[in-house]
Amino acid sequence: MNVKVALTEESVIKHFKLWRSWVIGLVERIPEERFDEVPKPFRNNIRWNAGHLAANLDSKLCWVLNDEPRVPKIYQDMFDRGTSPSEWTTSPPSKEEILKVLEQQLDEVEERVNGKLDMELPEEFIGMQTLGEALEFFAAHEALHLNTMNTMRRMLKK
Repeated sequence: MNVKVALTEESVIKHFKLWRSWVIGLVERIPEERFDEVPKPFRNNIRWNAGHLAANLDSKLCWVLNDEPRVPKIYQDMFDRGTSPSEWTTSPPSKEEILKVLEQQLDEVEERVNGKLDMELPEEFIGMQTLGEALEFFAAHEALHLNTMNTMRRMLKK
């Protein structure tokens, strides 16, 4: 039986916001003194993962919407894909600063994408062609890093 499910703009945005709210909840519960520890076999830490989510969402939305960045430039410098805390030469944003950005994005995402989920991407992105498809990917990206941070949190408790 083939069942076709149509995702509405409301459900796509709600899905992303649900994952982001879980990320925020986890980050709030982790003591900042654990943020910079890198448990083996990871190459990054909890601070990097949380900052990466903020940096990645902003850069991808700016790319699609031809918009100006809304997060401080330091987020791209420190938390972009391929970066690592071992390369940092300046102090990273605090837990509270990162939480503030994550929460602002939670509030802003609907305003930024509302009515635009059918918008075509400037170029194909990992097989995706519309902003709606990309936002679903961003929700999965949140889930991936939520799992990573939660695994790190459990490892650091031992």
